[in-house]
Amino acid sequence: MFQSAVVFLSSLFMCGNVFAGSVASVSLSTLSSALNERMLIMKDVASYKAQHHSPVEDVAREQKVLTEAVKNAQDAGLDPRSVEPFFRALMSASKAVQYRYLADWLATPDVNSSVRSLDATRQQINQLDSQLLTAISQRLLTGPFTEADTAWLSAQIMAPNLSEADKNNLLAALRL
Repeated sequence: MFQSAVVFLSSLFMCGNVFAGSVASVSLSTLSSALNERMLIMKDVASYKAQHHSPVEDVAREQKVLTEAVKNAQDAGLDPRSVEPFFRALMSASKAVQYRYLADWLATPDVNSSVRSLDATRQQINQLDSQLLTAISQRLLTGPFTEADTAWLSAQIMAPNLSEADKNNLLAALRL
């Protein structure tokens, strides 16, 4: 009887570890995909702003994104205050990417690009932000982000015009 209990508990422990590992890898994969896609969308945002002579900096929009992220953090089971540094870093990286696209276009104008509606693009960004929060929440169920997690994410995030410094700041904020 004792041996059966030990075998059962050992099996349960092993299943729990396998499940936690798969949750962590799926959530990290989702997180890297959403981060890459969000950074790729910055080309559309920059294109719209360039063609409409709008500034990259939009303090009112940034505050709205931050307020929404903090609100949605609770829905995802996260401490809203812990999300703020990550979203600030995410918005800083997004602006840096937009500035780099604009700088490239000053040298070589992209006159053939079609411009998506900023409203449609922002809806897509909002959906990706929700995916990010969900993935972060799921990953944290297995424990805090590790150096191995951030190293793996760093290797996976390959969006154009995202510098290593932007990536490092973003991942450092994620580990907070």
